[in-house]
Amino acid sequence: MTDTDALLRTLWNELLDQPDGDEDRDFFSLGGQSLIATRLIGRIGEELGVRLRLRDIFDNPTLAGLRTLVAAARERTEETGARTSADAPADGPAPLVHSPLHPYSAPLALLQERFWKVERTLPEAAFFNQVMRVDLIGDLDPRMLLSALRGTIRRHDVLRTTLGEGPDGPRQTVRPDFTVPVRQREYGDLDETAREEAIRQAAKAEAKLPFDLVREIPLRLRVLRFTATRSAVLVVTHHIAFDGWSRNQLVADVAANYRARVEGTAAPEPLVFTYTDFATWQVAHRAAGGMDASRSYWLDRLAAPYPDLRLPEALEGDDGYRSATQPVTVSAATMASVARLARGENTTDFTVLLAVFLLAVASRSGTPEAMAAIQVANRRWPGTQKLVGLFANTLVLRAPIDPAAAFEAYLRTVRTALLEAFDHQEVPLEEVVEALRERDGIDPADLLQVGFALQDAWVPETPVPGGFLRQASGLASGDGQELDPTTFGLTMELRADGPALSGHVTYKADRYPPVAIKALVAAFDGILRAVADEPQTAVGTLITEQVGL
Repeated sequence: MTDTDALLRTLWNELLDQPDGDEDRDFFSLGGQSLIATRLIGRIGEELGVRLRLRDIFDNPTLAGLRTLVAAARERTEETGARTSADAPADGPAPLVHSPLHPYSAPLALLQERFWKVERTLPEAAFFNQVMRVDLIGDLDPRMLLSALRGTIRRHDVLRTTLGEGPDGPRQTVRPDFTVPVRQREYGDLDETAREEAIRQAAKAEAKLPFDLVREIPLRLRVLRFTATRSAVLVVTHHIAFDGWSRNQLVADVAANYRARVEGTAAPEPLVFTYTDFATWQVAHRAAGGMDASRSYWLDRLAAPYPDLRLPEALEGDDGYRSATQPVTVSAATMASVARLARGENTTDFTVLLAVFLLAVASRSGTPEAMAAIQVANRRWPGTQKLVGLFANTLVLRAPIDPAAAFEAYLRTVRTALLEAFDHQEVPLEEVVEALRERDGIDPADLLQVGFALQDAWVPETPVPGGFLRQASGLASGDGQELDPTTFGLTMELRADGPALSGHVTYKADRYPPVAIKALVAAFDGILRAVADEPQTAVGTLITEQVGL
């Protein structure tokens, strides 16, 4: 076995959490999903200098197939001197270059620009606040933990930046000296109900308190102490510096820094490059035409007209910003059937769930086509997976519906559309929307009607000397009707809940009454259970059976 073979086997087993076994076992049968494939691609890029795409994993879903693919790609690399996948687009993710003299000022990354524009327009708003709860369990040293957090912020420069306008546009300045705002309160040994209510109220208050990004770093803490061995920390971040992927990375790095301080061991090695390196590279990459092919793809793919996806119960009048939620659950038994169906088609659970959601929307809206916005990690560049920062992008997926086709055939259509979208994921959605508005005169609201997300599972507990850090689930949202800058008319968000799924539909409360969303959830549930049992069922039959709900 060569060193490359051994490395691939190690990465495969590590990311899929498998013992060293049969290299012909299928990626999907081992529990592989898109985010695991993304991590695998990133690690291969870091270790071997080979750039792969998601479709490479989907089309070669065994360790043996991956070995052949990597060998062929390395051969081409040696011949051409360029990092390529088996069929990489011209504007594929080029290697990042670390600045040897780390800059203390950098342009904003493309996705950051959108948030900055909103902040400049509505400086008193807190639309993009994110509240993350971490419970501290055990005999932990609070001062050491704060020191570990400061070390983590120093490691991830985007967490110690302030923003402002420069002669060439907005800039982010990395602060060598910074203060982490911390509010602490002793609550005493409350019972569970009172403790959870105190955390919920504190989280709601933090969610509504805006950041001053010109003067403050985009992170602050609120600490609620209950006993000597139990506290809750609310880590409040601004989305301009933090996305969903960043959550696990932040906790992992704080734990590593804490462990190093308590045990007197070496701190984590410095990052190969930082978020400001990425931002500087990305702006130059776009200016050099590196995104032109992907931009053209989206302008073609998302050309108008668009289906009207409003549900039949839609209310007249201004949508406003008020949002409400409706719970969604998928049983463990149904998810087991979904997993079997996905494995049979060399795809992921997400693809099956998205296909069902599109059909549910089509059935309720009465349209022959459905489209939905999805969020992607957008961390294809080697090294970016270890960074805290804003990378996540939104893509709009279109998949034409043929009523005569079996669901299995429609699932393949959605799979193809997803893989194409992933190949072109780096262009910010806002840039595509603006180009379509200028060219076709579209109304962005017609494009961004519904969204769908299967959230990445966080690491629930991270051990540290004396105890552990526990990431908590989503915080309660009061009466379920909060002021929220809902981009879409409705969005379904699901998350793993053991072997089952749970989640909710967030919707514009001034557009839809609760009965409309309950009917959509019922249609989703009905179609999902039907295709889990009979994936050969015609799409038209699936849609028709839900119309009367």
